[in-house]
Amino acid sequence: MDQDNLIERLTILEYAIRQSMTVREDQDEPANPEHKDEAERYGMSLDSAVTKGDLLNAVQTLVRAKQKENIQHGA
Repeated sequence: MDQDNLIERLTILEYAIRQSMTVREDQDEPANPEHKDEAERYGMSLDSAVTKGDLLNAVQTLVRAKQKENIQHGA
């Protein structure tokens, strides 16, 4: 999977996680299994008890890192 495609898929995952949190308190709930599975497919190693908020933060961090990597490599 190329970098641009990975960034796009991670951004879609980020949006899906955000949509699952209708109120601020939702970020302390366990992450949805399908969101966890997708994040793991993209190489993320997650604790079984990861929360929606922690997963969102991890996905956002990975998106930013991949974007920065693309810029540094002149993509």
